[in-house]
Amino acid sequence: MSRDIDRHHANSPPQEMRDRERRRFLSARTIRAIMRREFIDVLRDRGSLFLTFLYPISMLIMYGYGIRYDVDNVPLTVLDYDRSVQSRQLTERLFSSRYFRLVREATNPKQINEDLATDASRAALVIPRDFAAKLASGEVPTLQAIVDGADSNTATIAQGYLLGVIGQYAQPKVGRHEAMPLIDVESRIWYNPELKSVNFIVPGVIAVIMMIVGAMLTALSIVKEKQRGTLEQILVSPIRPLEMMIGKLIPYLIIGFIDLTIIVVAGYVIFEVPIRGSLLQLGVFAFLYLVASLGLGVFVSTIADTMEAAMLAAIFISLMPSILLSGFAFPLETMPLGVRVVSYLFPGRYFVTAIRGIYLKGVGLEVLWPQALLLLLFGVVIVGLSANRFQEKLG
Repeated sequence: MSRDIDRHHANSPPQEMRDRERRRFLSARTIRAIMRREFIDVLRDRGSLFLTFLYPISMLIMYGYGIRYDVDNVPLTVLDYDRSVQSRQLTERLFSSRYFRLVREATNPKQINEDLATDASRAALVIPRDFAAKLASGEVPTLQAIVDGADSNTATIAQGYLLGVIGQYAQPKVGRHEAMPLIDVESRIWYNPELKSVNFIVPGVIAVIMMIVGAMLTALSIVKEKQRGTLEQILVSPIRPLEMMIGKLIPYLIIGFIDLTIIVVAGYVIFEVPIRGSLLQLGVFAFLYLVASLGLGVFVSTIADTMEAAMLAAIFISLMPSILLSGFAFPLETMPLGVRVVSYLFPGRYFVTAIRGIYLKGVGLEVLWPQALLLLLFGVVIVGLSANRFQEKLG
């Protein structure tokens, strides 16, 4: 036996060298095996494969077509008291440019208020009854331009376009004996007179934060339970899948309202962003939006089996649309028709419109009832669909 031990010790250095040499060659084979395994995992996981290829393409499309820093086709309401040849020439000049499109020719100031409150128009022009008469007599007529300042960037650009087109119309005509008198435009900004961007941003931030809490955290929480194997352990007990789902969602509903309170208070204290509407109605819309967000989170957890896939799915389905397709960062009316149609499939569009109406315009359900109804409908559909898929997956 001692001879065997001695023989082993005598052969050990060359053996260690051979093992070390073998490990050096095995490292390349191990890398190839891991790469092969990763490819197999991606091909087997259809959800990850779907997100891996569709997510970059969709982001390219949304960034390429959805983001516009120039403002075209601004919806404009015109109230023409004069109804003269000169006033028609002015309005034709406005709508022959690419900057404005006619929403309607109002007959009274109430219709202007209605269009601006419901976001049908971003600006309005009021032409006085004596417009043509003052032009003929050489006096300076005064027009009234009203711009919706809820979106400060669009308001500033639209105001500049409006004044520029009217200024071109009022320029003296070269070659004529009499120059056309200048036109005095009295411009007003409604809802956000100082054109403070923070008044426009804070309501949108609420939508993004609540979507993160409602959809992303919920999805990651449920998928984490799957990966740890604790979800199956819980389901072995008498607890039903639907009961467990509800129990996991309620904490995130509470967290969402806590975040809502923090943002509202911080917006008022730090940035001096007031709420002109009802806090109760703000809470109602926040509840409807959170329910829809939680439903999206559960839906994501049913199509993702890993934390990485859940994160990608949550970003693709919930977070990015709440930023790009809600009107939070970029005006929807400046986007192509196809992008605007897709935006109706996401709850952020309705919530951002509602919360800005409450924050900046002081309107409520009497104006925002379509957004409330669509949020409710979206929430019922997505929660029902997600609950059924959740029970099928785990029940």
